[in-house]
This record gives sequence, structure tokens and C-alpha cells, in this order.
Amino acid sequence: MNTQTIGASQVLLAGVLWGTSGTIASLFPQSASPLSIAAVRLAIGSAALLVFLMLEKRNLPIARRSRIPFPLLAISAVGMAVTQVALFLSVRLAGVTVATMIFIGSSPLFGGLLSILFRKERQTRSWMVSSLIVAAGCLGMAFSETIAQGDSAVQSRLLLGSLTALTAGFGWALVGNCIKALHVYASPLKSSAIVMSAGSVVLLPFAAFDGFGWLALPGSLPLTIALGLVSAALPYLFFSLGMKRIPVAHAFLYGLIEPITASLLGMLMLKERLNLTGMIGYGLVLAGLVLFSVWAAVTAKAQTQGIPSSP
Repeated sequence: MNTQTIGASQVLLAGVLWGTSGTIASLFPQSASPLSIAAVRLAIGSAALLVFLMLEKRNLPIARRSRIPFPLLAISAVGMAVTQVALFLSVRLAGVTVATMIFIGSSPLFGGLLSILFRKERQTRSWMVSSLIVAAGCLGMAFSETIAQGDSAVQSRLLLGSLTALTAGFGWALVGNCIKALHVYASPLKSSAIVMSAGSVVLLPFAAFDGFGWLALPGSLPLTIALGLVSAALPYLFFSLGMKRIPVAHAFLYGLIEPITASLLGMLMLKERLNLTGMIGYGLVLAGLVLFSVWAAVTAKAQTQGIPSSP
């Protein structure tokens, strides 16, 4: 097995593991609030990442000479905290399939808008087309009905969950921009560990008011460890290792495995269903993500070869 094949396998595995987070979160007892679930996920995930870094470097994971600007760290921490809480709340309200597809689908859209506002970057026509397709798909999924058709209470929960998933998508786009800026001060894996640690520091005091008594319930502790280790720490580790072995352009395409995994788990394990409107919306979000990924891959490949990108 050559180096590139190993790298591709690691990135694909990272996407699959990331895609399990919504399903794992949906298995927690109702007494576990999205706030406390998010807090323990970040705490366990960041602790595991710090251990990985210490084993790798035989050193402190964060160099003492690193001078990370506090405003950047604060925005990253709050963004990570909001993203996690909003994601788990949207999963509880709208289900894994709808919540994760809207969350993942809206992130590139919001990422482009943030680049326009704060970096004054001009977006391409390909981004505009992809964004419109994803936006239409998100609307379709938000206004679709699940199995309980005609139930206004279910419809209200679905709509609220969809809006919460959009909030998570915006937060993740903000975190992505911040982590990219942190790469000036630390490696990608270190940057992720720093932001997750800071996010857990933000959330834990608030989550303490909700309490963590649900951890004592049967099955809760293994789920918590799985959420923090399997769906958070390990994916970051595999992704960082894989990215050292494959071209950046390939990573955009391999990243599609995450929403596919998340939605399939929701449909197969949790028996979630969408009506025709929801299925059309699902297809549009997936198509928009494919276009995002293909055009991003083409652009990255062109840049590495010194060719101006055309889309």
C-alpha cells in the first residue's frame, strides 16, 4: 500500500468518524441537555488531542513561544461552543438526517460570506451557483415533514431545528476561518486542540448549572467517551495524518463522506424518513456539496500548479 493510499484511507476514515457524531448524540437520554453533551464532548476530545500531541512530540503540546492573539482565541472558543450546542440541539429537534445535512451544507456558504465581509475576498461564480443550490436544498429540508405528516408540532420542531442547524453551520464557518488564522501560530492539529480546549472552558461553567447527573445513567458514559474520542479526537488525528500524504485537492472530495455517513446512519439506524420535498432538498444539498468540493479541488490543484483558477 503506497503512501497516498494510506493518506486517502486516513482522511476517509476521519470523515466517517465525524459523521457519527449526530447519531451518537441522539442516543443520549433526554435528561442530558445539548449544552452538557457539547461540554463533555469538547472536554474529552481536547484532552485526547493533547495526549496525542504529547506522545507525538514528547513535549508540551503548545509551545511557550506561541503568542496567539487573545481576541482570535476568544472568538474561536465562543464559535466552537456555539457550534457544538446548536448542532446537538438541532439533532434533537430535527433529527440527524435534516440537522447534519443543513449544518454541513450551509458551512461553505457561510464561509464564503465571511470571507467577503472580513477578508474582502471575491467569490467565484461557481461558489455562487453552489451556494444557491445548497440554500434551496436547506429550505426544502427545513419545510419538509417527517413521518408524522400534517402534525403542526412536528413541523414546528423541524423548522426550529433547521434554523438551529443553520446557526451551527455559521458557527462552524467562523471556527474554520479562525483555525486557519491560528495556523500562523501552531500546526493544524495543535490549532484544533487549542480551540477545542478553549471551547470546553467556555461551556463547562454553563453546563454545570444543567448538571451532569445523566452520566450515571446506564450506557451514558460509553456514549460520552465515544462522542469525545471516536467522533472528535480521532477524526482530527486521522485527518491531520492523512493530509500529509495526499494532495489538498483530494481532501475536498473525500470530505463528502461525512454528510453521507451522517445521513445514512440517521436513515438506517434511527429509521428517519423524509417526504418528497425533504428528499428533493436532501438531493440539492448533496449536489451543492459535490459542486463545492469539485470546484474547490480544481482551484487547489490549479494553485499548486501555478495556473489561474477559472470557475
